[in-house]
Amino acid sequence: MPEVGLFWIDDSGTMFASSVSLKDAVDYGECRTFEGSHYELWSSAVCANPKWRGLEYEEIPRGRVVYFKDARQQQFVVYLPPKILKHRNMIIATFHLPRRRVRFDTGDEHYRCQK
Repeated sequence: MPEVGLFWIDDSGTMFASSVSLKDAVDYGECRTFEGSHYELWSSAVCANPKWRGLEYEEIPRGRVVYFKDARQQQFVVYLPPKILKHRNMIIATFHLPRRRVRFDTGDEHYRCQK
């Protein structure tokens, strides 16, 4: 079952992700998404990756997977900075995404890394 959620991936390829199955996702306009925020989950990410201690959540490249439920579109969109686009296969595997229905979007300013 595909999942939606959020993630961080650092320069070494270390990933922290939090997600829910698509059936447990919440409706948000034309999307189904994960309720949590990067800010809310940062302490969990740091506990899992102690090398991130002392950093702010915007300093590690981050992204989000959402599902567009429009009958004409029905696709997963992964919002992320260009810097971590090279990890797209890891993202697809982690979130169990169907390759043919995934689009990567690097244009959203919200996901620009501050570091």
